[in-house]
Amino acid sequence: MPLVAPTGTAITLISSTNDLPVNGSAEITAVLVQGVQTGGANNASGVTAGGGTSVHNGTVVTFTTTLGRIEPAEAQTSAGKAVVRLIGDGRSGKATITAFSGAATKTVDVNIGSAGASRVVVTANPQSLPAGGGTTAVTARVEDAQGNGLLGVPVSFSTTKGTLSQTTVLTNDQGFAVTQLTTTQEATVSASSGSVTAGTVAITLRAQSSLVITPPASIFVSTPASFSVQAATSVSGSTPIVSNMQVDFGDGTPKTPPVTLTGTQAQTVQHLFARKGQLTVTASGVDQEGTPVSNSVQVAVGGITAAATASPNPSIVGATVTFNATVGPTNVIIDHYEWDFGDGTSTITASGQAQHAYGTSGARTVVVSVVPVVGDAVKVAIPIQIN
Repeated sequence: MPLVAPTGTAITLISSTNDLPVNGSAEITAVLVQGVQTGGANNASGVTAGGGTSVHNGTVVTFTTTLGRIEPAEAQTSAGKAVVRLIGDGRSGKATITAFSGAATKTVDVNIGSAGASRVVVTANPQSLPAGGGTTAVTARVEDAQGNGLLGVPVSFSTTKGTLSQTTVLTNDQGFAVTQLTTTQEATVSASSGSVTAGTVAITLRAQSSLVITPPASIFVSTPASFSVQAATSVSGSTPIVSNMQVDFGDGTPKTPPVTLTGTQAQTVQHLFARKGQLTVTASGVDQEGTPVSNSVQVAVGGITAAATASPNPSIVGATVTFNATVGPTNVIIDHYEWDFGDGTSTITASGQAQHAYGTSGARTVVVSVVPVVGDAVKVAIPIQIN
């Protein structure tokens, strides 16, 4: 018959750890101390439990557990101690280990895996991604009530947007479990372990800056055209920044000098177009992420118009004839007017008016060239009869 603990033996049950990884192991030690008989003849009146010395070497102690397994299931004492190991089987929960020998019995609880978790702390690096999205490392730390990291605890990850490289990860020896989130949208990642309230971290996208270019209602050659250029942002409340902003007017002239746009206040850029036609005006720059940004608009540039008159017409030899040239639109900038009076003489005026007297009679054709500040001249012929 195996040797078991005598009546009155007390067992003290000790685990080398209170928190065990799901696939870890812990040393379980049962310390057995005999009872002491008290009073009466032949000391038969009673026993004080655990008041004596260690039980005999070789006393058999049997161990059971509600979770995992015990190896070996039975152990013999040496110097009053029987030592076995509790081995996790991949499941989380509270393991209740029982040691008994004879009438003596004792239990101890060991938390396995998530059962020992008190909280889950979740962080992300980086927590803010570029406007177009990207990948971030999401870390969950599973801690016990004292703030110690728990090894071998399964952590379940989930996300509201994007994809995770792993949805279930075991913690390392410092209690960390790491997965990767790839997303093009703002997301909230949750990490849970057992019944502990899930920890979360919000992944944000940094504001994307863009450019808005607004042309005037109508555009003509050599006429001041005011364009509004404005920085915009994809995130409400953030401040857009576009540096090295330049405007290419699509007519072969140099771009505007580079400037930095900060905030949404519009900047006005003026230009005189040198040619008419359908043109593409483009504003471009670099946002705060170093990403090129641009925006274009199609504009129709009209040519200038001109008309001219002679007064009086017809006229007579030696009389002064007044010529008037009018141009449109009214705010077109004209550099000068070149007048060919059709009799071998000519003149240049700053305004649209010229005077001339003819020395001989006959039909003449006067040609006035309206020369704008930029762009091609417009010519108008004025027939006149000199009597």
